Amino acid sequence: MQNYQNFNVDLSNCDSEPIHLIGRIQPHGFLVILNRQSLVVEQVSQNIGCFLAADVVTLPGQPLQALTSPGEYEELLANLNAGVAGNAQLLELQGKKFLGFLHQSQGSLVLECEPYESQASDRETLELLSAYSSLQAELDRVSTLQEQAELTVKFIQKFITYDHVMLYRFDEDWHGEVIAEKLQGEGRSYLHHHFPATDIPAQARELLVKKTVRQIVDVSAPAVDIKPYLNPATGQPSNIILSELRNPSEIHLEYLQNMGVQATLSLSIVVGGKLWGIIACQHKSAHFVNYWKRQVCNNVAQAFANNVLAQQEHRDVQQLKVYRQKKDALVQQLMRAPDLGEELQKQPERLLSINAAGGVALLLGGHYFSAGAVPDKEDVQGLVDWLSASMADGLFCTRELSAHFPAASKYKQLGSGLLALEVSKFNNEFLLYFKPEITEARIWAGKPEKNKEEVAGRIHPRKSFSGWSQQIKEKSQPWALNEVDVAQMFVKDLTAIMLRNQKKDLLDLNEKLQLSGEMMQAKNRRLEDFTKIIAHNLRSPLSNMEGLTDLYLEQPSGQERVEIVQHMRNVIRNMGNTLEDMNQILENELNLHLSFTEVNLADVVDKELQNLQAALLERKAHVEKDLQVANVWAPKVYMESIAHNLISNALKYSSPERVPEIYIKSWQEAGKVYFSVSDNGLGIDLKRHGHKLFGLYRTFHVNKNAKGLGLYLTKAQVEAMGGDIKVDSAPKQGTTFTVILNQLT
Repeated sequence: MQNYQNFNVDLSNCDSEPIHLIGRIQPHGFLVILNRQSLVVEQVSQNIGCFLAADVVTLPGQPLQALTSPGEYEELLANLNAGVAGNAQLLELQGKKFLGFLHQSQGSLVLECEPYESQASDRETLELLSAYSSLQAELDRVSTLQEQAELTVKFIQKFITYDHVMLYRFDEDWHGEVIAEKLQGEGRSYLHHHFPATDIPAQARELLVKKTVRQIVDVSAPAVDIKPYLNPATGQPSNIILSELRNPSEIHLEYLQNMGVQATLSLSIVVGGKLWGIIACQHKSAHFVNYWKRQVCNNVAQAFANNVLAQQEHRDVQQLKVYRQKKDALVQQLMRAPDLGEELQKQPERLLSINAAGGVALLLGGHYFSAGAVPDKEDVQGLVDWLSASMADGLFCTRELSAHFPAASKYKQLGSGLLALEVSKFNNEFLLYFKPEITEARIWAGKPEKNKEEVAGRIHPRKSFSGWSQQIKEKSQPWALNEVDVAQMFVKDLTAIMLRNQKKDLLDLNEKLQLSGEMMQAKNRRLEDFTKIIAHNLRSPLSNMEGLTDLYLEQPSGQERVEIVQHMRNVIRNMGNTLEDMNQILENELNLHLSFTEVNLADVVDKELQNLQAALLERKAHVEKDLQVANVWAPKVYMESIAHNLISNALKYSSPERVPEIYIKSWQEAGKVYFSVSDNGLGIDLKRHGHKLFGLYRTFHVNKNAKGLGLYLTKAQVEAMGGDIKVDSAPKQGTTFTVILNQLT
């Protein structure tokens, strides 16, 4: 029979071959499948009679004891109970010694035995230990992976005397390359040749991780059937995937025969739980390697794997440290920046420093940033549209972009490789790293497009393994795990910065809205006061006008008529002045859209001093300035009005007993700007007048030019800018008005 009763295998379906259900074994040992509870024989290999006095027809259904001689069963049972899956045990059956291998499968016990070969002599053992110790020392001494690979194949070839030993490394597409080999005598070298992934299908690679040592003693030897084919307990073929003796796939045997190989030993190189490569040992004739030597070879493969891992970890840790330092420095800079977009625009090339890519593009907040060699902006946008529609988990990484997105062939020289990370799918925001196309001449062991031949309706493995050169196109260097990890870290940090900034913006907006609401309420209250003021201030002159009109209508004498008209003119003039004042107040209250600009305080102060030059000269006033803060962010017209009112008040209310001294100062303290005007004038009794100091038409000294309007307007303007005004004064000593503003330029 074939390996299966009802499944024919060729190259068209070998990738789905159920190799765990192969119903045959190799003939250099025998197999017995037992019920795990009762230890009754369920299945047995047809060749058991070649090793023990047993009948393959009658043995199924009998207890395990049927295979032993008197006195052997108890010891056999103890060994089986103490056995560890995968480890060999020395067993004695019917007076013969065997190495037994036991594992569980689908509720059954699978017991395999191969004839026992005694260990080497003491001298040979010492020589082996010495050679193995020397190999480990050499592996530690050399620094490159290539040197370690060459030492490994040299040791194994000498130790098991195979014709050809190759160390075969997988790439990310599971194609393999022979990176080191040791060839004894004549034979074809495959050094630096590549083998397609289809040569070792996925299920075979998965098995190589679980079972790291696999021997084929004789490729041409007839396979031995397991009887019966179906397990009587399950009605299905038994799963013998972990078997030592399981017959290989017939496709694989044909493949080896086409290579001229009659015996193989494969040793898996597993690094970090992943199949990194294999050590493939090939011999032109049948060749059995005993368990002891197989274990030594497995230890050598593990030692090589440990060195690979150590090198990777050392290299990865060092590179990761560099990438993370650069990433952290960039993140800190972005966190300190008042505007994230502007900061990214200044130094987009720093995004490249955390990756080995050739170019980077970032679409963020409606802006586009790029550095290095990247496709055109329109092409990047087309790529982003495709990513947005097709990315499922926020990360896409490939070294062959055109295989997934054919339009990328247009810019293969710049972007054959892509590492894409989603910042915000909703906003179509992505971080994209590009790697350029590399030129690689790959030598295949046989033409990969012609790796099969059809004969009599069955597809067979290729027969030619001659070197065939292929130019690899539209591929980039692979993406290292560090590059992916650091890019993901950066996107998380970038998202955190954006969320922090959004939170700050929302808090600022809320604060502004709250402040605007409070200001609106204050304006509304002042406008209510304004209506009352208008009613109050106009009621008296209107009544006066009405009385004067009545007098005029009584037809007084000529002189009286002139006096009445003069009084009417005075009333009208006063009403005009009152309306002008009211209009100025109203304009101030209704000015909701203030235009803030950078205002130079020295220019403002000098302008107002010039406007008041006549009064300053008349009073021989002395003015001193100390403007430590040169600029403020404010409406210029407000700052001019505030400076005018405070300086003119210092002149209006100067003391007649001394020369006026005016001190104008600005400074910064606790993030605020202070602007003050001090004088040595009459001063104000704050205990008496402080509560009404900034009221409309409030005056506290006799002065023909005083209206009581300036301080009212000053306070309103300061509060409109979100600031505050304070006063410090004492009668006959002077006054200091201090304006406090929140914003610096």
